[in-house]
Parts: sequence; C-alpha cells; structure tokens
Amino acid sequence: MPLSRKAIVDQAIKFKNPSRAPVWVLGPDITRSDVLTYDLSLSDPNDPKLSEWGFRRLRRLAGGWAVPKEPVLPDWRQVDAYHTPPLDFKRRFAKMDMARRVCGDRYRLARLGLSGYAVYSALRGHILCDEDYLRDTDRFLEFMMIIMDFETSMFEMIARMGFHGIEFTDNWRVSSNSRMTLSLWRCVLRDLYAKQIGLARDQGLDVWFTLAMEDVDFFHDLYELGVNVIRVEHPGQMEVAQFGRSLHGRVSFATRLDELYDPQKPEESAKDIQRVYECLGSLTGGFIATIGANADPDTVKGIYDVARTFKGL
Repeated sequence: MPLSRKAIVDQAIKFKNPSRAPVWVLGPDITRSDVLTYDLSLSDPNDPKLSEWGFRRLRRLAGGWAVPKEPVLPDWRQVDAYHTPPLDFKRRFAKMDMARRVCGDRYRLARLGLSGYAVYSALRGHILCDEDYLRDTDRFLEFMMIIMDFETSMFEMIARMGFHGIEFTDNWRVSSNSRMTLSLWRCVLRDLYAKQIGLARDQGLDVWFTLAMEDVDFFHDLYELGVNVIRVEHPGQMEVAQFGRSLHGRVSFATRLDELYDPQKPEESAKDIQRVYECLGSLTGGFIATIGANADPDTVKGIYDVARTFKGL
C-alpha cells in the first residue's frame, strides 16, 4: 500500500528513508503539495490589512509577511496599556471544515504570519527594538513574554484540531543596522524560544521555523532548541554548503526551489536543484522541496518532477 503524503513528510523530517522528497507548495494550487498550511493569524474585523495586533499587514511580493517599519506603540505607557488580541478560536479556526475537505492525507501545518520578536518589532518599530533590548532589557523581556505566551496558549488547541506541526516566522535582524547579534540573542532571547519550542513539542507538534536570509547563523541554535524543520527561503543567494556541512542529516530543510528553476532551461535547473539537495538532504531524508506562492504552473510541475526523483544521495 502506498504511503500517505503525511507519512512521506514524517519520514523526511525524522530521517526515516522517504520513498521520495516531499513537496510543499505555498501557493493556492496545492494539487501537488504534500503539506496543507493553515494561517492562524487574523486581521482586524473591519480592516483586512490591519493585523489583530494593530500593525499593518504587509505582504512581500514573493509571498509571506513583512515587518512594518513604523512603531504602533512608540511609548512605554502605550505598551503598559496594550492588551493582546483575543484568542477567538471560533474565528481563528473558522476555515477548518474547508481545510479538512481539501487536506486529504496531507501533513497539516499551522502557521503564524509573524511571530515572537517579529511581532514585537512590528509593534515597537525597528529603532526602538534595539534600544529596548540594550537599555530596557527587563521591560523588553516582559513584553516579549506577553507576546510569546499568547502564541503558546494556542498550542493545545492546534494539536486538538489535528495539526501535525506549527511554523513560526521570525526575524532577529529586522533592519540592516540591527545590533541583534547571535551572542546577544543567546543572552536575552534564547531561553524564551527554548521554552516555547519545548511546549510545542510537548503537544506532539513538529516545529518549523522561517527566518530572514540574514539570520542563517542562528540555524544551529534552532536545531539545538528542538526545531524540526528550518525553511531556506533563498538558496540561490546563500552559501548553503556552509550550514549544510554542520547540519546535514541533523535538521530538515524546507528549501524553496522556484528561484532556482527556469522553465526554459529544465536540465540546467535540475542540476542546480540537485546541487542544493546534495548540500542539505541526506541519505535518509531531511529535504522538503518548497515552491513559493507566486510560482507559475510550469515551474511548479517542473520542480515537482525533479523532486520526485530524490530518493537518497
């Protein structure tokens, strides 16, 4: 009996010799996707461009959420008076019946549009973020814990609703001038993320993590904290071999491949994808072929056909 799509994803994540590399399509056409994603973030009921947190929801052209630059809460008095959004599970999971109908045997992944420090920076703004964790560390951590406790309070319901994993989308260097180094992150934030990741794992959820390209040096810490899958958004612009050498076969990579694929040059594109696969995959799994939301149908099919040939190095 052929394995379910969920089982193939499980095997890739747990390095248990999947019969092929699973494919994750982020766009609306999930026909070829082994993963179904469900967005947990909400908009203001009266303004779809306004996040439930109160900041403007900015979409990147390539898909996903961007962090706004202007602060919503520029004063600590506003922070003190701020209330987290209502959990409102009824509205948050209002599309679950439809999701279940199309999910079939797919792996179910709940995702937060922005999470953790990215939410903090959207509320306080880029410049104030640096000042907060350097000069007002106690207040910074207090507000961070409020944000992360809100996210953590969803985990039990997420597991109960039948999801298999949760994806966090964060950015610890929200601007080119950010002073958030890895060593500083370890001092002020690592313990918070360790607790949150641990609580998600305690609920039986796999933890997926998406970071900006500039945050690649955090990958090893995420692996140590128990993250199962790290998303690699721009393999064509990164030295994938550099982190692939240290994490190859230890953590799974959901690697976005559409920027490597040219429908006019399928054979050359297949070689580029194979190279990335050899850097990040392993003999027993660890590679999830990921296709961005704006990929055209020819690109989706081309990558799907290439990825299905990956059955071990």
